[in-house]
Amino acid sequence: MREALQKNGRPREDRGSTPDGSARSQAAAPQGAAAGRKKTLKDNIPPNREKVNNLTPDELERFTELAAKYENDAGMNRADAEARALSDILAARKPKGPRFVKIGGAAIKPIQWLIRGFLETGSLAMIFGDSGTLKTFLIIAACCCIATGRAFFGMKVQHPGAVYYVAAEGQHGLIRRFHAWSQENLPILDAPIYRFDGIVNLSIAADILLKALEAVIAEEKAPPVLVVIDTWARSLGSDDCDTTAAAEGLGKLDFIRSKFPEICILVVHHTGHANKERARGASLLHAAVDSEYRLEKDKSGNIILTNTKSKESELLPPMAFRPRRVNLIGEDGNFISGDDFEIETSVVLEKVEYTAPSGEIGGLGKNQERILASVTAASGSRIEADHLLEILKGRFNLKKDAFDKSVLSLVERDLLKLDGAFICLTGAGNV
Repeated sequence: MREALQKNGRPREDRGSTPDGSARSQAAAPQGAAAGRKKTLKDNIPPNREKVNNLTPDELERFTELAAKYENDAGMNRADAEARALSDILAARKPKGPRFVKIGGAAIKPIQWLIRGFLETGSLAMIFGDSGTLKTFLIIAACCCIATGRAFFGMKVQHPGAVYYVAAEGQHGLIRRFHAWSQENLPILDAPIYRFDGIVNLSIAADILLKALEAVIAEEKAPPVLVVIDTWARSLGSDDCDTTAAAEGLGKLDFIRSKFPEICILVVHHTGHANKERARGASLLHAAVDSEYRLEKDKSGNIILTNTKSKESELLPPMAFRPRRVNLIGEDGNFISGDDFEIETSVVLEKVEYTAPSGEIGGLGKNQERILASVTAASGSRIEADHLLEILKGRFNLKKDAFDKSVLSLVERDLLKLDGAFICLTGAGNV
């Protein structure tokens, strides 16, 4: 016969046996909810006393409280209650931080777009360009569209929310530019758009920015979806060519994203001094971003947006914009003017038809230019035909017959070639 379990210094009542050898208790049957409970193996097995003995004083106190609760409130016997309490205490010890998890069987999540085809939620993105390419004006349009839910040049805002603009330079001009967009599009008086009014230095004072961000997000009802860092060089607080400084700055941005996983961080940067095809400074930034866009002026003065990197999706075909100057109007309905009575002005961007660079491949129609530009921008200069048709149909309402005709004409001119289900660029089409 097993040794009786010690409880409060007193042995439990011994168990006898029936004539057929089955165990029975000499104690009275339990009352209440536990009376009809089915016996389990744990009824006669005490919990692991060695593990109980290794509990800390605080854990032991909590263990005693839980065991009593389970025994009295849940109708468990003492052994079950102690086993359950011990399991809860040990489970609480497991680390809550990052851990390794199995890949096999994990659910595949579709891309969560902030602006469909342009920015992803929770991503790190960059727009770079030379001075005068109106980078801030384009980003202001994106901010206002995200905060108001308005489509961004035909691209749907999938997750409207609050926007937080960190302007390390040109704070006063920033307000004028936001005012111009609001005046020409939608009022943003009550839109969840905020600007940081402090000095930015990611290298030595990132905690100041983070605390301000946490405070405003806690007060704002709209979900936080976008943080703009304008510009990278001024916000970094160090030489943007310094790889160590860039790594430290990126680490601070990653920490913000870890605190707010749905936030997309959009970095504004300048082009290189010698190479205008890439962003200036350490290449670490280019490697870190999920998507990257270059802004440049063409010969006609249009601003061309080119998607130069996209980790999780096809590259967006090039887009073109033209600046339009507007006279700023005040709350009283009159033009805003200075002491010299000169009317204050700003600029808004308007989307125009993109035309591939002229003089290199002539005689192309609009559909052919769109197809050729899209294939050129695609990863490896090849794209699945059905996917390209879907993109152009959504953006330009291009019909399948016109698409097929344009593709075949480009193939005949040796600008494109067909490779199974894919359309590929030839050497002649690489403009």
